[in-house]
Amino acid sequence: MNIPMIMLMLLLNLFLLSIYMLYNNTFLMIKLKLLELLSSSISIDFMLDWMSLMFMSTVMLISSMIIIFSKYYIPDKEFKQFLTLLLMFVLSMMILIMSNNLFLMLLGWDGLGLSSYILVIYYQNFSSAASGTITLLSNRIGDIMILLSMSMIFLSLNWSFNLTKEFPYTVMLLLMVAACTKSAQFPFSAWLPMAMAAPTPISALVHSSTLVTAGVFLMLRVMNTNHPYTLMFLLLISSSTAIYASMSANWEQDLKKIIALSTLSQIAMMMFAISLNSLNLAYIHLIIHALFKSTMFLCTGIMIHESTYQDMRMMGMNFQKSPLTLSIMGVNSMALMGIPFMSGFFSKDAIIENMILTNSNMILLIMMIMSIGMTAAYTIRMTFSSNKSNMKCFPLMSNHQSTKSFLPISLLSPLAITSGSWLSWIIIPDQILLINHHNKMTILIILLSGLLLGSSLQFKSKKYMKLGLSSISLWFMHFLSVIPSHYLSPLMKMFHNNDKNWQENYGPKKINNSIYMSSMIPESTKSSYLMIISMSILIPLLMM
Repeated sequence: MNIPMIMLMLLLNLFLLSIYMLYNNTFLMIKLKLLELLSSSISIDFMLDWMSLMFMSTVMLISSMIIIFSKYYIPDKEFKQFLTLLLMFVLSMMILIMSNNLFLMLLGWDGLGLSSYILVIYYQNFSSAASGTITLLSNRIGDIMILLSMSMIFLSLNWSFNLTKEFPYTVMLLLMVAACTKSAQFPFSAWLPMAMAAPTPISALVHSSTLVTAGVFLMLRVMNTNHPYTLMFLLLISSSTAIYASMSANWEQDLKKIIALSTLSQIAMMMFAISLNSLNLAYIHLIIHALFKSTMFLCTGIMIHESTYQDMRMMGMNFQKSPLTLSIMGVNSMALMGIPFMSGFFSKDAIIENMILTNSNMILLIMMIMSIGMTAAYTIRMTFSSNKSNMKCFPLMSNHQSTKSFLPISLLSPLAITSGSWLSWIIIPDQILLINHHNKMTILIILLSGLLLGSSLQFKSKKYMKLGLSSISLWFMHFLSVIPSHYLSPLMKMFHNNDKNWQENYGPKKINNSIYMSSMIPESTKSSYLMIISMSILIPLLMM
């Protein structure tokens, strides 16, 4: 039995168990002692509740579909190596989801960072190496924040690192910064579009249910008590991230980067919902987003694989040649926009209504609603640009699509469309949000203004040129990300010269040359040398 079938059987059992735990309000806790010191002990805790089990089943579903799709996308001779790296990545995410302890969570957290770096540099060229370096360094900041939070808990003579307990404000702020680095929130957003250097199956996994959602899942775990300062900072960061990610997507031409920036704005919306204490809504949007975003990435992979281009100005797929791919892409784009009765509508509309009812900061509220309007603008442009009647690319489509490419998107698409309704009925069945007519009209006006702003950015007139150039560079986030490597470049050059000269010439190369030269010496000469060396050692020993 192959790996995708095992995952599909396991995820069904996990999903049914999560429904049982949700309605019976039960959970399973496993404690393993790691270290005992005097009267205190440090343990690692596994927690299996409805939230972790449902998220694990989602990750397994998407991973199994991506493994099937990879057989179409990745060459056969590289597939085993690719599958090993992908399973290592998924295993790290599973450890992070099950953990209820900072020690165990750090193991999954670092595993995600390491395996994501290996997968981003999969093509082994200069562009992927630069993207992988930025990704790794950005994630290492989050590792440092978690280590600092653990040390502060040690200083307070508290040996419990459970995520479901109360943490001090300083520890919560450190964990919030760690979550923002992994989820690419401001000012750590540059690595997310650059990670598009990875193969498309990896992009579908990283940007839907694993790497970028790790920070959101961490905040869902630790936000069990009210921390006003942490929520205020998270509110500001998430709204800023959503607005500039949406503006950047309206100016971008790379198809994969547009979907990556869309992921950035949707993760910001989840963080915004967490800052409003709407944890269940954030979790529902997390699951829905994982389903339709992975489907969109797989459809994009088919389009890139067939047309050999990522630039929307050069690519295009005729609807008559690939109707299924473009239909699924269009339907999931509607779910992304939040069209009524699609999956995104059930979470987005509830989050917007919660924004109004909680009386949060009006400026930040307007920014978030405008970003939703701009999401519709760039999604419409992406849909029409990918369905051109005349294809600019050369050569034309090779038409080597197979069942391995169509099966994953065909299975994921119905779940991506319908998940919003049944998830909201299962998780929050009694929630009814009613706002007055005036607020409804206000939301509609702000949404339309965001749609118009996004549409005006796409025309690239001189009036919006400076704004667009700032948007496409993620408001100079790339520059800020490169600053540390710029200042470290003299030190890195010194290490490079040392490695290429002294260590190489007087280390492995010297030993190799010595062995090679010794192999060229005749046997008679070797015997004479061996006799001389033996006598020089034995004579001093005999004289003692």
